[in-house]
Amino acid sequence: MVAPSAPPKHLRSRRRHEQKVKKAAITKLAFIVLSAIAVCMLILFGSFSSNPNRSLRSKFHNIVEHYELTGYGPSHPRAAFTIVATNDLSDPLESMSKAIRSILSTTDRNRILVICAVFQQGVLTKEEAKNVELELQKLDQGATTHWHGMTKHKHEGNQDGQTDEHQHGHKIKVMFLDSSSVAESRKDAASYIHLLIKNHEDVNLKSDQENVISVLLRPDSEIETEHWIDTVTHGLIGTDNKKTSNAISFAASSTETISQGESKSANLELKPIKSHASKEALSLTQGQSYPTPIVEGAVTAMTLETFKNLPIQDSALDSHFASDLEMSFNLWMCADGIDIVDSLRAKTTLGLLQHKDKAGTSPSSVARLVNTWMGGKKKDIGRQVLQIMEDGGINLKHLEDAGKLHDLPDLTKLKHCRSFEWYTKNVNVAMDKELTHLAPIAEDIISNVGEVADGDGEIPSKPLSDINKEIISTAKMVDLEFVDASGGHVEDPHRGAMDENELFGYVHDETALRKNPPKFKFIKEQAQCDTQDGTMQMLTKKVFVDFAAHEAAERQAETSGKPRAKIFCLVYTIEKFHDRIPAIRESWGQKCDGFMVGSTKTDKELGTVNIPHEGPEEYNNIWQKVRSMWSYIYDNYYEDYDWFHIGGDDLYLLVENLRLFLESEEIQLAANGGQRLPTGKETTQLPLFLG
Repeated sequence: MVAPSAPPKHLRSRRRHEQKVKKAAITKLAFIVLSAIAVCMLILFGSFSSNPNRSLRSKFHNIVEHYELTGYGPSHPRAAFTIVATNDLSDPLESMSKAIRSILSTTDRNRILVICAVFQQGVLTKEEAKNVELELQKLDQGATTHWHGMTKHKHEGNQDGQTDEHQHGHKIKVMFLDSSSVAESRKDAASYIHLLIKNHEDVNLKSDQENVISVLLRPDSEIETEHWIDTVTHGLIGTDNKKTSNAISFAASSTETISQGESKSANLELKPIKSHASKEALSLTQGQSYPTPIVEGAVTAMTLETFKNLPIQDSALDSHFASDLEMSFNLWMCADGIDIVDSLRAKTTLGLLQHKDKAGTSPSSVARLVNTWMGGKKKDIGRQVLQIMEDGGINLKHLEDAGKLHDLPDLTKLKHCRSFEWYTKNVNVAMDKELTHLAPIAEDIISNVGEVADGDGEIPSKPLSDINKEIISTAKMVDLEFVDASGGHVEDPHRGAMDENELFGYVHDETALRKNPPKFKFIKEQAQCDTQDGTMQMLTKKVFVDFAAHEAAERQAETSGKPRAKIFCLVYTIEKFHDRIPAIRESWGQKCDGFMVGSTKTDKELGTVNIPHEGPEEYNNIWQKVRSMWSYIYDNYYEDYDWFHIGGDDLYLLVENLRLFLESEEIQLAANGGQRLPTGKETTQLPLFLG
């Protein structure tokens, strides 16, 4: 074999010379190209400055829209958002808008595939539904602060309402669904997102390698952290398109400092409680994220495929919290769990649906979750939780008879999943501690509950008087279960209420006054109090509010966990006397758990509601007015309150004293038939008319 010889010296010199010439030519060409680009940029800038309608600007619009439609590819996947508005919201459109504004102000529009704004059945009136798409379209076209890449800005309209800014691709999809289930609404939104993805892939607007992120956001909550999506992408997709976790839950901001490792668990009543990740878990994640037994709730992210493959999604669950709790069980027992992200990297402001009175589940949802995930009566954990429900006054047989526990999810889908015992011991240790504490006394609990079930309530410290026994003997016990008597809301007294535009179907938010009470002005009243007349003496010497007993009852309720009697206050009036309502709202009205004014005109600011009735609007026909008001209360609020008080617009109610009276042994004893005090498990009650 002969080795190749080196080229002659003169050929090597020529080659070096040719390389120098070629290098110089390339350098010159590069300079020319860069100069041409610079000139084009100057021309482009001049075109924008002198005539924004020129074709170059139009091309730039197309570039912006192209990136909005296609994103940045598989390494920076887009997010599909789902927000479900339910009947828990006093202002569904504002709550939805608030959540969407937070998405746009913290997320690059090029990373947003779609925002599904879902409104469930009955959430909006027909008139509100007409306006919702128009209002959200304004957000879609840049009326609020938003991002393009690293540029944050807001479009300013001119006098004609038009904008000279670039145009946007459509990101917001408004959906009106017949469902009243959060889980079912989310599934419907996911189906639309899958269809949208397929259409994008068919026209080459999406790579099949891009793993879209599903973000579930509760309405009225807000994402706070800008560019949070990079943190979530790293957690879900990781490097080389390899995911590192199944789901990400955002940390919630509060007035207090967020402690590292703080998360959420569920107790045996399936209510949210604070929990903490173990030190080992924190050290493994270097404090950037850590496991949480259940999702924080306001914002949860996972890949769309993960959401699609959750084995159980019970469409009969009736709240955001119940659906999120089920999703947490799915992710821990059938997948790789949930990480909560450090608040510096992804944080959210909790909205209305995270408040204590909303973050719970109905008895039927709890029973469904227990039967699906805890084995029901067949397993120890399920048996204990169902027993606690019975002990708390929940009649499971009534739920069964009412069909609330029918059509449970297919449990064969869980055959490859971990057990609930594994979940309590390895993840939700707070629940495991409760179970450990209950184990030695489980038999006592069951025997005590058995005694209660037989009707052996406590004997009162003082029996009813003979006259009171005689009075209650004239009434019969009634079933407490709600029965739909509306007849389709077509005839009096069940026609319902009219909104401010006199359209039927309006449902008043009876908690609005208690949540946002006005201040007591006390201006003209001061002069009347200074007269020291007989009225003043009566108010100061005869009227006594037992604040000490009221505060003691509040403390007792906090320590015992047994809530105080919930009172709904109803006032009747007409539009002519609406000037009397502010004084009621500023003083005693806000102390009621629920408050409403039945009138001839609806005014949301005053809390007045137009409830039509049979016959003329006159004093001699007031019984028809009251009849329709009570029917409206029964149709909409019956199951949420213990007592209902009605009176005119010219009375003053001492709510503290009334609540103490209704909680007294005398009233409880009378309502339970007169022999023993109620246990809380009763399904019947003696109707009492007090006045």
